[in-house]
Order: sequence, then structure tokens, then C-alpha cells
Amino acid sequence: IIFTSGGTEADNLIINSAVRDLEVRHIITSPIEHHAVLHVVEHLQLAYDIKISMVAIKDCGSVDLSHLEELLASNSEKTLISLMHINNEIGNMLDLNAVCALAKKYSALFHSDMVQSVGHFDLNLSEVPVDFIAAAAHKFHGPKGVGFAYLRKNSKIRPLIFGGGQERGSRAGTEPVHNIAGMEEALILAQSNLVAERKHIENIKWYFKEQLEAH
Repeated sequence: IIFTSGGTEADNLIINSAVRDLEVRHIITSPIEHHAVLHVVEHLQLAYDIKISMVAIKDCGSVDLSHLEELLASNSEKTLISLMHINNEIGNMLDLNAVCALAKKYSALFHSDMVQSVGHFDLNLSEVPVDFIAAAAHKFHGPKGVGFAYLRKNSKIRPLIFGGGQERGSRAGTEPVHNIAGMEEALILAQSNLVAERKHIENIKWYFKEQLEAH
């Protein structure tokens, strides 16, 4: 875990370092990703002349996994897949296990922006072998201005911000301990209330649908 200023910095750290340090020369992403991913990818395409592929999106808003496999199979260069778990605008969910299986099959790295899902879903990263994730505290009612990047061990990623040796040399700058402690407490509370929150949101969803149909 590397503590960051939020999801945007975490995405930037992971994607930039994958190209700079892990020899990635091909990034597969989608047109409905957050700008924290899309703008970084656009920059890296210009700066490093890497190949960018956009995976197709189905009419329902889901990633076309068959097209994703086609893109992986047709490319021989080191590849990073960057696809968010839950879309922040339309709410579609990515099948993490299916993408992890494709990444393993084609020796690709997999980064998922999980800003919308950490604290709202029961995620066990020892069972879902994603390589990198990004999270932001304010999305699960923690303080603004703090988040984290999760990196699977031995990823060999180097920092974007240089200075002191904080975060085991991965991100320089004095840590905002009050924000980190607040994020921890918020995540503990969010995890302990997952079932109740999901039931509450489902009730609102079905009430909204019923009222639309009735009126």
C-alpha cells in the first residue's frame, strides 16, 4: 500500500510507472474510463510513443471481454490493461476475475481504478489477482485529499514524487497521518456496514423504479 493524495495520483503513479519502469509498450483501456486514466494514457502515448487500444463497450455499458482477448492475442508487446471496476457515471461492473484470467493467459499486467468500489464491495485481493488498484477515501465517507495505490509485491515501481524516503521510498513527502487514520476508520466502518448499505441502496433503487412506472 502506498498512501497518496487520492485516486488520481494513485492512477498516475501506477500507469506512468508501468511504462517507465516495467517496460509496458501497449495499454488497453476503454473510452468510458475516468480522466485520471485517459489523460495519463494520452500523455504517455505522446511522450513514449506507446500503442493505445480501446476495448469495445457493449450497448449495456459493459466491457466486451471477447474484444479484450482479441486485442491481447494480436499484440506481442508488454501490455497493461487499465479498466475500472465500477464506472462512476453509468455504474456498470467489470468482471474482475475474467479480466485477471485473460491478463494471466497473455502475460499482461492489470490495473483497475477501484475508486467507486473500495468500501462498497467485499474485495479480497488475495483471491482476485489484480496487479494494481487505486482508491480514494472520500468515496467511502473518509477525508478528502487522501487515497492509496495497491501494488502487488515485487512490482518494481519507482516514485513520481522525489524527496524524502517516505512510503518506503515510493512517494516522498510527509504523510498526512490524520487523513490516513481517518481513511482507515472510514474503511473499517464501511466494511462493517456493507450489507446494510447495499440493502438501503437497493430499496431506494426499487422505490425509484416503481414510482417511475406508476407516474
